[in-house]
Amino acid sequence: MFTSDKTIKWVENLADQECLILSGEKSSLDLCTAKEEVMNNETSSFVRSLFYHFEYLIRLFNARVDVPFLKIKIISPNDDFNSFSISRNHINLKISGSQAGIIHLQCSREENSIGGMGSVLFSGMIEARFETFHEVKWYFLDSIILPEQVARHYLTEFLQVSRSNHTH
Repeated sequence: MFTSDKTIKWVENLADQECLILSGEKSSLDLCTAKEEVMNNETSSFVRSLFYHFEYLIRLFNARVDVPFLKIKIISPNDDFNSFSISRNHINLKISGSQAGIIHLQCSREENSIGGMGSVLFSGMIEARFETFHEVKWYFLDSIILPEQVARHYLTEFLQVSRSNHTH
């Protein structure tokens, strides 16, 4: 039998709370605490999954293009997997899950060397919701989405805005 990580965390949290109740440090179960921990885990898990999808798609893309300025770079996430970014031609797409249950995607142009300000080209947000029996589903514009769908959509958007003016 397979039990998901979020269910294991949920039960561990309930067990910890039960021990606190027994020792008199707590008066009752706080399901919001368990929900918050699940949402934190779900957010980092979704960002990690997005990273793996982007990494794979970018590897496939880069293998098919020979010109250096067409290649995409992926900047690895930090240890807690709450953000990563991709870049090409001074355009960056940052994916960040710095808030539980919310993932921000923002594409911007880097500041130029003569003091020009960077500018936001597009942005988006994905939100998690608790469903029946505390299952977490991710939503984009009120539709349930999967990490692969998000990676495909935003990679396509990123490619369109990061094209270079090179005409060879």
